[in-house]
Amino acid sequence: MRKTLAFICYVLMLAADAAAGYFTYRAFVQKISYDQGLLTFVPLFILSYWFSTFFSQLIHPRGSSIIIGKGFYNFLYWLSTLLSLVLLGVWIYLFIDRSLYVNFGTEISGNIKY
Repeated sequence: MRKTLAFICYVLMLAADAAAGYFTYRAFVQKISYDQGLLTFVPLFILSYWFSTFFSQLIHPRGSSIIIGKGFYNFLYWLSTLLSLVLLGVWIYLFIDRSLYVNFGTEISGNIKY
């Protein structure tokens, strides 16, 4: 039963990350506004974190043995962590680019006299 619940939690975590990635992509290509993308991303990211925690607690119960192999668990854990870090990295880039009004890839020009 724990193995099934852990699998369900992991799939729901991936689904929340996929939905967060979809809205991140739409905000990145400006199909939706930056603000709407951020307001949609944050709850989905929190939901993904919760399901990741549930997955981890179901796999490593207190006082019992692990229900899947340690190597397989580490692979699943690092895969989800990497996906979450990529999503956060994109949002950090979007924050710098859209909120701080910094344009990457453009030269600074103006009336600077040397």
